Amino acid sequence: MRLSTLARRSRALCLGLAASLIAMSVLATATTPAAASASTGSSTAQLRGVNWADQRDNFVNGVLYPSGLGSTDTYSSAATVANQVVGQLFSITGANTVRMPVNEPTVATFWGSYTGAIDAALSKGNVILAYWAYTGGKPTNTTAFYQMWDTIVAKYAGNPNAYFEVINEPYGYSGTDLDNLYNTWLTRYPNVPRGRVILDGTGYATNAAAVGNDGRLSNTLIGIHDYTMFVSPPYTSETQWANHLAGEIGGFAGRTVVTEWGAPMSPGSKNGVHYDSIDYSVPGTNYFDDYVRGESGEMRTLGVGSVYWPGLRDGDWYSMTTKTGSGAGIALTLTNASGLARLQYAWGTGGGGGATYVQLRNSATGLCVDGTGSTTNGATAEQSSCVAGNGNQQWTVVNDGSHVRIQNRATGLFLDGMGRTTNGSAVGQWSDSNSGNQQWTISTSGATVRIVNSATGLYVDGMGDTAAGANLGQWSGSTSANQQWSMSP
Repeated sequence: MRLSTLARRSRALCLGLAASLIAMSVLATATTPAAASASTGSSTAQLRGVNWADQRDNFVNGVLYPSGLGSTDTYSSAATVANQVVGQLFSITGANTVRMPVNEPTVATFWGSYTGAIDAALSKGNVILAYWAYTGGKPTNTTAFYQMWDTIVAKYAGNPNAYFEVINEPYGYSGTDLDNLYNTWLTRYPNVPRGRVILDGTGYATNAAAVGNDGRLSNTLIGIHDYTMFVSPPYTSETQWANHLAGEIGGFAGRTVVTEWGAPMSPGSKNGVHYDSIDYSVPGTNYFDDYVRGESGEMRTLGVGSVYWPGLRDGDWYSMTTKTGSGAGIALTLTNASGLARLQYAWGTGGGGGATYVQLRNSATGLCVDGTGSTTNGATAEQSSCVAGNGNQQWTVVNDGSHVRIQNRATGLFLDGMGRTTNGSAVGQWSDSNSGNQQWTISTSGATVRIVNSATGLYVDGMGDTAAGANLGQWSGSTSANQQWSMSP
């Protein structure tokens, strides 16, 4: 999901899908990893990565310069840049893997300099060398494509930290043609251990089974990508995103690496909607939040490695870090601590940075949902003026499969629809029953959410009542601001 190529990728997505149818952060310290020997049935969780990308995006018909590198770099100066960039990416995020782009012009004319950056990165951890076809989802010249790989393999096949991603997002191929390309590549380079070869799924790397079911490609790794742009309209629950990623991976989690996934880490706009910095510790604030939380949770559950897009790309609002300075003076700063916490959660190295409690504020009334301090089953939830630190206004959103339950910090009771199906009826509170009356679905609407009860089908509604102590109501679905709520830690 690269900002500079959004229109190009949106157009190409249709072609790729057609081809597929044919076929709060805890910072970890990075260490140099042992070589992986991934094979069918093993885990890929040892690959904890970030992408280092060209500011122009990696779909470039020319030499690639990951952010910080340039045309005047020598082997020595490129190594200096990589020491700064990769070293800080690893120390800030806890990654042990960096994914770097290659293409024919880069290897043909810049290789003597670019290897300085690759060698420096390899001294720190794993490097995935991923080929980008600049257009059409396939190489424009097969001979030049293999000449490029001949050079790369000759230099790095013997390095246990070097991984080879044959082609990024191969949407120009049918499933059969793609598998034949992969088989030709593997036959041409038998000295490359299959556990260090990554074969993207068909289309935009969205179908692991198309690769995994071909016995000729056994024991290789499978690359999967997933972004919010791949689903239109985007899902609005964590569970939907988790299931979506699980469907792409299928039964091949033991071989799969999610080599691209990402979401906004800085403020920005998409489809006419502006987003401030998103706090990914708070569930359900928008569809990006649902995506990051749902997919990071699924990656952790499946035990798959992942490579965030991007760890560094100048000017990209998805970038996990921001760069200042140049050469030996390059300094990276973390862009979004809550986003990093979810990335580390996906890797299985962090707790997710989830906010323990959230406050629910109504868009129309400006009041917050309040438990009132009552511990009696059936007590009515109210709305009161928002007060920071008030335990009666602090709620835990508990993911419960395809629904959530919302529990008050002070009373321990859960918001409950009470089986009331009449518009204007009050939302109650009840001790833990796990009934449908305590199951809610949170859907995103811009910067706010709507909350609907599973049993009653009614939405939590502010009822337009601005008096402190007013009942928290329920009403059938509408576009009213009374049904729009903001969630903040």
